[in-house]
Amino acid sequence: MRISLDQAPVGGSLRLAAVLHQPLQQRLSRMGLYRGCLLRREDEEVALQPVRVRGPAGEATLSAGMAAKVVVHHDDGHKTPVIEMLPGEAGHIEGLTSGTGLEQALATLGLHADDRIQLLRKIPPMRYTARLDAHRRLYFTESVAAKLWGELDGRHIQFANARRNHPFVIAAILGGDAARAQVAALGIETGSTLVLEHIAPANAVQSNCDDAGPRIVITTEDGLRLYLAQEQAARVIVDDQAQADAAQQTT
Repeated sequence: MRISLDQAPVGGSLRLAAVLHQPLQQRLSRMGLYRGCLLRREDEEVALQPVRVRGPAGEATLSAGMAAKVVVHHDDGHKTPVIEMLPGEAGHIEGLTSGTGLEQALATLGLHADDRIQLLRKIPPMRYTARLDAHRRLYFTESVAAKLWGELDGRHIQFANARRNHPFVIAAILGGDAARAQVAALGIETGSTLVLEHIAPANAVQSNCDDAGPRIVITTEDGLRLYLAQEQAARVIVDDQAQADAAQQTT
């Protein structure tokens, strides 16, 4: 199905079909985005920052989406989501603004209601390069790395803490349906083996427009992260690869 980027689903594979604005088309092409290239629309959490926290079971990484839905009662009495905490601030988990998927993800990380939690730091945008099942190279963000729970060298950890060149077997995807769909779009599933090759600061490019409105965040197949104004995204036409593949199978 051909749709504008601002109406495209989050997390799925999209194929660039056209850019209905010549200056924007030229800017995107200079960054390697041409008709036919694959890209993925990220959810709003990618525009924010994942965080590193300390709980009763030790340190853990929360994607920005998770951190935005965990409400903490601070030591001085006020309440905020974890995403709004400052490094060094602490309190206890008051509640969640999401469902059982997030609750189960936190439990896997050793975090439960009323547990004490401290924000250690906010994690800058990073690009992970990994091999999937020894034959396919993937590029993804630090938010995705935080959602991958698995076994490495006999220990269960998040892929955000993986060691280079050591096989990491996926045991679970942390989060709800949106998180699982985002990870599935990369071809990663329970039982998959990832091998971390490289971590580097994300090559993030923000389009040079003057509006201060919401941004549509996309990542390209090689890990480039772009921030587009909603008006710009409406001029980018893409094909939803999932629907295109499904239609092809029925013909």
